[in-house]
Amino acid sequence: MTPAEQVARMAKIPLIHQPTTMWEYSMAVDILGRVIEAASGKRLAVFLDERLFRPLKMVDSGFWVPSSKISRVAQPLPVDLASGLKTSVLDVSAEPKNDSGGAGAVSTATDYLRFSQMLLNGGELDGVRLLSRSTIKLMTSDHLGMRIAAPFQPGELLLGTPGYTFGLGFAVRQGDGVAGVPGSAGEFMWAGYAGTFFWVDPQEEIVGVYMTQAPSPIRAYYRKMFKALVYQALVD
Repeated sequence: MTPAEQVARMAKIPLIHQPTTMWEYSMAVDILGRVIEAASGKRLAVFLDERLFRPLKMVDSGFWVPSSKISRVAQPLPVDLASGLKTSVLDVSAEPKNDSGGAGAVSTATDYLRFSQMLLNGGELDGVRLLSRSTIKLMTSDHLGMRIAAPFQPGELLLGTPGYTFGLGFAVRQGDGVAGVPGSAGEFMWAGYAGTFFWVDPQEEIVGVYMTQAPSPIRAYYRKMFKALVYQALVD
């Protein structure tokens, strides 16, 4: 469906919770993508290409893959070995009707590393500034506090571990402990449907990018393993 059709349908759905009372992973970022389209007068793919992908030289990022590059798309196993179920991923070979703000973008490890390094640098990379340092700080701070409940925390959703609150689009680590995986207070992260995962640790000046094409229930296990391997390799 088109973005306008999606918003029209979602507007008819009753709220699950009163606003500012409960954190729950939702379609919020998809709606935000539609807000960007309405405010800018451009489709999300064009807006992000002009304001993010091209300025950061993310040459292989977008919402679909042109035929000249389709041979480079990582192909999943036909059947997930952990669950025995048929593997299902989005078809990125065709231009979508809806540039979903919450899902559907496609990229490479190199491109996503540039994006993540920009975040670590406080909104700037190679002399190009996309966001202010104060904006990055706001996005990566705790926005749940004691007033907004999170029975199923962001870290449990991605890694199967507690210890993370939520910022503006990121899970944010509250302390060095509790989470049960290596990391530092203030690190922030998020992940993708097909098992992709990234985090930024300002204290250690680390960016981790983990790219897979395997939407398996065992995703959290490999994310934690990758994270542990990175921190175990650190020497002072």
